[in-house]
Amino acid sequence: MDSLIKSVGESDYQPEKYVKELSQRCMGPEELLQQKTNVQSLGEQINTMLKKNVFYNYIQFIDTAKEIANLEGEMYQLSHLLTEQASLLNSLASSSIVSEQISKSGKEVNGVQNTEVDNVVEEKRVHKLLNIMERVENCNNLVDVPDRKCLHEGDLLELDPIENTPVQRIHCYLFTDICIVASWLSSRRGPARYRFQSMYDLCNLAVVNIKDIKNSFKLLAFPETRVFQAPNTGLKNDWLSKFEVAKKSQISVESKMKSSVDHKMIQRTDSIQLVHNSFEPETTEPELPEWIIDLADDLDVLIAQRHFEDANSLISKARQYLEEHSDQISTSIEQEIKTKLENRIQALTLVLTKELQVSPDKSHKGGLRAARRAVRILNQLDKSSQACDLFLKVCSNLLKSQLQYVKRDGAMSTFVKKYSMVFFGTTIEITHEFLYKAFPKSSACSSAFILWTIQEVNDFMVILNKHMFVPQTSLSNLSECIKVIHKNCQELCDYGIDLQFQIDGQLRVPLTKSINDIKDKTIEVIKIRFSEDKWKPFNLKTKQQRDKIVEEYTNYGFSNIESYNKGESWIMLTQNTITFTRTYLLLLNDCLVLYSTDLANVIDQLLYEVFAAHCNYIKSSMKNKNFVNDINIITTNARFILDIFLSHCFKVYSASTGNVNPQIHTRLKSEFSVIPTQNITGYI
Repeated sequence: MDSLIKSVGESDYQPEKYVKELSQRCMGPEELLQQKTNVQSLGEQINTMLKKNVFYNYIQFIDTAKEIANLEGEMYQLSHLLTEQASLLNSLASSSIVSEQISKSGKEVNGVQNTEVDNVVEEKRVHKLLNIMERVENCNNLVDVPDRKCLHEGDLLELDPIENTPVQRIHCYLFTDICIVASWLSSRRGPARYRFQSMYDLCNLAVVNIKDIKNSFKLLAFPETRVFQAPNTGLKNDWLSKFEVAKKSQISVESKMKSSVDHKMIQRTDSIQLVHNSFEPETTEPELPEWIIDLADDLDVLIAQRHFEDANSLISKARQYLEEHSDQISTSIEQEIKTKLENRIQALTLVLTKELQVSPDKSHKGGLRAARRAVRILNQLDKSSQACDLFLKVCSNLLKSQLQYVKRDGAMSTFVKKYSMVFFGTTIEITHEFLYKAFPKSSACSSAFILWTIQEVNDFMVILNKHMFVPQTSLSNLSECIKVIHKNCQELCDYGIDLQFQIDGQLRVPLTKSINDIKDKTIEVIKIRFSEDKWKPFNLKTKQQRDKIVEEYTNYGFSNIESYNKGESWIMLTQNTITFTRTYLLLLNDCLVLYSTDLANVIDQLLYEVFAAHCNYIKSSMKNKNFVNDINIITTNARFILDIFLSHCFKVYSASTGNVNPQIHTRLKSEFSVIPTQNITGYI
């Protein structure tokens, strides 16, 4: 193995040369197979090492990407500041003392007209917002927020964030606090040229410059990522600068609001303390811990890095803290923290549900274990119902993919066995995962799972019925297939799920039709055989052949079959009688495999009519003048059929069904008791 690693790792390694040398060096196919095994083992080791390296470096890669993005933003800010300083120096160099005096006097004059100017500016601001609302269909009310201004607008081309291919042409509006993305309405007439698509709060929006794609930048609004391309570099720089200005102004406004709120809270606290100072000891509101203040940001980072367990632990910790300290935190602050917490819970739920969603281009190669993580966290977030629905869709997709591998390339019974084994084996695996791993203590989810299994079994039986119940299918093949299905279904009963009733319900109608068809075919065959029967004892040519017949009937349970032997190779039963008994015993065994309460009448009718048809032909032969000389052999066969064979068959029937005195036996005995019993001793 070391020599193989050394040779493969060389810089001038050539696969053709290595294979040629290897074929000359190895003696026989065994050494070549050993070398092949070594190469495969080396490939698996390298693959495992690569996976481990990707896993260990994944977090470092994310951190490095964040640092690069931060450095890029800082460099862009530095370049922008240098540009502003250069323009300021140019303006100072071109100014004079006279111009400064003129500007001062102008300010004094404008001071008188400030009110009128403010009114005009406010009217223009409102008019522009109303104009945007007219142009954008389904747009929200933009005038309800005071001091909101439109900083920039323009056409952009949206690109796919993964493939970098064009998706659609959009029109974007940037305001002081929000960003609106609208799609084009090319065939729309009237003032509205765009349709409202989405709106992003600048507080939760990050703008990243993209250098790999020409004139492009990225908007990060968790959990969504959108890439836009400007028509040229200048417009791209304008968008980036406007976003930077809007973000700075938003941060300054929030800091002012926060300071004013803190000042009011301090004043309120001081006044309350002055009023109640004489009645109760001095108390101070506890400061919020740092992790609570940074809760929203920390959750965003954990969700983005797919550390779902840590995010769930942090959510549980925050909930517990708010519950224990609700009487110590002001209502407004508590409400704000709860609102942010609920938003992050919704974001985490959305990401986890996407992990469980099934689509044509997404296959769960990891099976049920791949979904176990998302289901566990959704259960802890009190989203069990949603997790149950998505998990059952994953199970349906898994079951469908497993059944697709079963191909019908042989006999029908072989296909049914494989298909049934795969279906119930996968269902048992799903049941164990659902009841013991995913939802162990949820009665509502267990009820949903029972309904799911019933639906899947119904679909499974619809497919099997199409393959089993086809023309020329024998009852033996049907009984063999159904026996396998019942056996596999019984294994599922160990988990408390009995689907026998559903399977029997799907089989009832096609089985009834098949049993009736087989009954008609069997009676027709009996008719043909009797038309060719000459009522002669059966000559088996050799004693060994006759002994095989005797041994066969002994194995069936007939103890006195030797009494029908005569001579070296003769037996006093006709070939037609032996053929009928074999056919009827096989038919009886198949019917007992299929026997159920719903099919009891159909099976009893089959057994009765087939036996009665044979006995009726015996009676007709006794009345036939052509067989007057063969009356003794006819009577011998008749008594064997009615006394020995009929009793044996319905003894087996009673032992299998539990019916001690079946009506078919009584009915056949009474109807065919007229067959005579004399003159048979001479043949035994």
